[in-house]
Amino acid sequence: MFKYISKNEKDTNEFAKKISKALKRGYVISLKGEMGAGKTTFTKMIADSLNIRDNVTSPTFSLVNTYYGDVELNHLDLYRLEEESEVETIDIDNYYYPSGVTIVEWAERASNYLPRNYIEISINKLGETEREFIIEGRNKIEKELIERLK
Repeated sequence: MFKYISKNEKDTNEFAKKISKALKRGYVISLKGEMGAGKTTFTKMIADSLNIRDNVTSPTFSLVNTYYGDVELNHLDLYRLEEESEVETIDIDNYYYPSGVTIVEWAERASNYLPRNYIEISINKLGETEREFIIEGRNKIEKELIERLK
C-alpha cells in the first residue's frame, strides 16, 4: 500500500508530477473519492505534467474528453451513468486498452467494465486543502506504480 498526504494544492501538484513520471502507455487509472475530493483537479495536474496545454474539464455530460501532449490522455467521468451498460455507448474498450493513458472518475459506476489490471487511486478529503491519496497495490500494475513512486 502507498499513501501520500497532501497539505495543499502545491503538494498535490507535486504528487501529480510524480505520478505522471511513473505512468506507462496503456495504464488506466480510476480516481475514487467523494464529490469535491479533487478528482478533476488532480486530473488537470497530471495533464499539465504530461504537457497537455488544452483546458482540461470534467467530461460529465460528454462522458469522455481526449487530450494530446507527451501522450494521449483520455479523461472519462461516469458520474451521470444511470445504468452500467450505458458505458457501451462510448466503445469503452478503446479507452480501457489505450495507446496513451486513461483516467476515469466514478469508475465504480461501471465496475464490471473495468479492465483486469488498472490503478485505483482513492482521494480522501481530510480538510479544506488537505488530501490523502491511497494506492492499495492489489494488482501487478498498481504494485509497479508503487515501486516507481518510492
